Amino acid sequence: MVHRTHRHRPEGPCHFSLMSLSARRRLLLVLAPLALLWLAVAWAAGWLA
Repeated sequence: MVHRTHRHRPEGPCHFSLMSLSARRRLLLVLAPLALLWLAVAWAAGWLA
């Protein structure tokens, strides 16, 4: 099995790719801001009292 290392193409810009991350990390990156937004809304609405 060939182990591929992460290399940037010299002609292309250095960019961050979500597809290079694991599925769990991608899910966390999507759900964490949504959870924070939900908590902020709940706190502002007084639901967490």
